[in-house]
Amino acid sequence: MTAADSTTIRTLAARGVGTVAIASVVNLALAWTALTQNLVASTEFFQYSRIVAWTILGTVGATVVYGVLTRRSVTPDVTFVRIAAVVLVLSFLPNIGLLIAVEGVTTSEVIGLMALHVPPALVAMLALPNTPLGR
Repeated sequence: MTAADSTTIRTLAARGVGTVAIASVVNLALAWTALTQNLVASTEFFQYSRIVAWTILGTVGATVVYGVLTRRSVTPDVTFVRIAAVVLVLSFLPNIGLLIAVEGVTTSEVIGLMALHVPPALVAMLALPNTPLGR
């Protein structure tokens, strides 16, 4: 491993930690707002611990994907943003599945959960690439 490689890894790690932190704070603020304003009718799945856990999982996953792309793609920034956009849309499907398959889950809870997918995706697309949004 060269000095340039370790700097790249260090930079990616710093960006990843920043992405996790910012996305978690934003999602906690949105969840707090939704819960205190009674915007979600049920809270079976809309819980702080689950929100933070899934936010961390998603943003760490995004960091790993971007790291792999920087080593394997000629255009890692553009490729990452495209992948992140597709994954964001696909990430809504399990929430829709909850609405269909789990009795007692409300539409407002599912919409709230789906809304919490957007900030981590946007933060990742802005913070991880060398050129925000792959531009």
